[in-house]
Amino acid sequence: MKNTRRFYIRDFEIELLIDSKVYKPSFTSMLIARNIPDLDGLDVLDIGTGSGILSIIASRLNARRIIATDISVRALNNAYENFKINNVWNVELRLGSVFEPVEDEEFDIIISNPPMTPSHQPLPRYTWGGLDGRWVLDEIIRGAPKHLKNGGRLIIPTISLVGIEKTYRLLRDIGFKIRVLDYGYHPFSRRLMNLKKYIDRLDCADYFYDNHGRPCWRVVLYEATMLKHH
Repeated sequence: MKNTRRFYIRDFEIELLIDSKVYKPSFTSMLIARNIPDLDGLDVLDIGTGSGILSIIASRLNARRIIATDISVRALNNAYENFKINNVWNVELRLGSVFEPVEDEEFDIIISNPPMTPSHQPLPRYTWGGLDGRWVLDEIIRGAPKHLKNGGRLIIPTISLVGIEKTYRLLRDIGFKIRVLDYGYHPFSRRLMNLKKYIDRLDCADYFYDNHGRPCWRVVLYEATMLKHH
């Protein structure tokens, strides 16, 4: 039997086929999903679509056209199945890393939940953000201006293990107008518990302990608007 799960986000009921080797909707995915603005008639890029959940939400929010990318063929196949289950037909799937699949195309909105787990050893690609957890995150932020229309927006989270303030400064230095859409926190997973000694040595990493004594990371969801001057 296929493993499917139902998600209730905003006013939408979404059914997803879960693949154990594809990034599953996470706490941060849900934070993004709850805060995507109305997309009526807009062109959207979803980088690292995984199960496809953010593209499904974008479609439900009346996006005109969505391009969903991933470096994993398996993820794209999983997303395709999920689009069929949820009757989503305005998404084009493309294989490739970050902005490779879109070359010179521009969008009204770019959304992404990039892999941000810092680790000195390789992890599954859907979660590993490199040594400091920022490899993919920074590449998306630096590349976004070229792929945003004037007034276009990048919706991007940052977890406290990779430096929330660092993301704010990078967005500001590039010239984005920044606002915080939402924030939250979540206990360490088993994987993060195993990496805790390594995380403790990272300059930017920050976390706190909740009332149950569990280490928890914070997450901030940024909306960064690019005002281009022609």
